Amino acid sequence: MAEIKWIKITTNMFDDEKIKLIDAMPEKDTIHYIWIRLLVQAGKTNANGYIFLNENVPYTEEMLATIFNRPLQSVRLALTTLKSFGMIQISDNHLIKISNWEKHQNIEGMEKVREQNRLRKQKQREKEKALLQPTKDEIGVTDNTSSVMSRDNHAIEGEVEGDIDIEVDSNTTTPTNDNQEVSSDYKLFFDNNMGHLITPFELQTLISYEEDGMEPAVITLALQQSVEANVRDIRYVKKILDRWLANKITTVKAVLLDRKNFESKKNSDSKSTAGKDNKKQYQSGKGLRFTDYEQREYDYNALEKKLLGWDDQ
Repeated sequence: MAEIKWIKITTNMFDDEKIKLIDAMPEKDTIHYIWIRLLVQAGKTNANGYIFLNENVPYTEEMLATIFNRPLQSVRLALTTLKSFGMIQISDNHLIKISNWEKHQNIEGMEKVREQNRLRKQKQREKEKALLQPTKDEIGVTDNTSSVMSRDNHAIEGEVEGDIDIEVDSNTTTPTNDNQEVSSDYKLFFDNNMGHLITPFELQTLISYEEDGMEPAVITLALQQSVEANVRDIRYVKKILDRWLANKITTVKAVLLDRKNFESKKNSDSKSTAGKDNKKQYQSGKGLRFTDYEQREYDYNALEKKLLGWDDQ
């Protein structure tokens, strides 16, 4: 996850009662220093005020003493003081969180940076799309046959798009072609379906895909797919989202079209295989019997697991 480059400190921060109480302590300078370092560290972690080395390794007192270049006893005193004043929270697994973290974030500045990143990625995608467009010379070198094929392809695309009627609801849900509504609140879906409450690391991971231009409901679909595949693991969800992002599948409509194309190809392959088997049966003089064939069913989730290397897990 990307770190933010600033935290917000107000000019009247030393007028706060808690800061004044710290000023009366013998180790006031050390406590103030460690408090500022914790704020900066939370900004680097960029996980809603949590401070950790990675999702599985919280900072220990010894680690903070090394990073902050202060004696271990001073760090322990500072953490105890800040916790008693409610300025930080320390969980049972030693995970540190800055209380009221939103007070120390420049929300407007962060939104500006996110918008800049979104526009930058959008321009990058448009540039890549433009490179894939045929030139005028290429378009000019066509014959009647290719024109007919082009019209046929457009007709097929029109039929496919016509089958998927998507209206984006900016509030909470996105209707799909099978009358199911996909929630845009992927955090709520995660908490209710993934077997545990979402961690700061997992939340920031999913937010990063939204910042890359994915519809929030698409992230919900990826979570939904991991549940249906019985692989409730953020790494599996990331692989799904990475594949979609690499293939520019960033909308609910695009996901549904991807699934529809898979089903169409599966049905086409099934008919082709059946036709070849029938021909072999009649050529060999055997009658065609339904029980002569071993039936195998493939679905979208099973194929996704195989593509992502999770079929044996």
